[in-house]
Amino acid sequence: MNIQNDAPTSTGSACPKKVTELFYVTHPKAPKALLGPFLTEADAECGRVVMRNAAAQITVRLVDAIDEFTRGHGVNNGRVCRAFAGRASHG
Repeated sequence: MNIQNDAPTSTGSACPKKVTELFYVTHPKAPKALLGPFLTEADAECGRVVMRNAAAQITVRLVDAIDEFTRGHGVNNGRVCRAFAGRASHG
């Protein structure tokens, strides 16, 4: 088993299992993610812009599946951060 971006992934399988990526905005001094989950890296980048901190970074976690609550949360996070990032880049 390999650890890839904080998530275990199996190796040596003849049929690789589809995994889903969830993106988060993290900071080296914070013990857990500051923003997320996001469904796309582009949305997470908007979240990083909203943070306005040079040390903020995007991390990805691989999961086997996401439930509807998490999916809805990710969609909402993306919308909100895109809206704020648009304002942040104009002001």
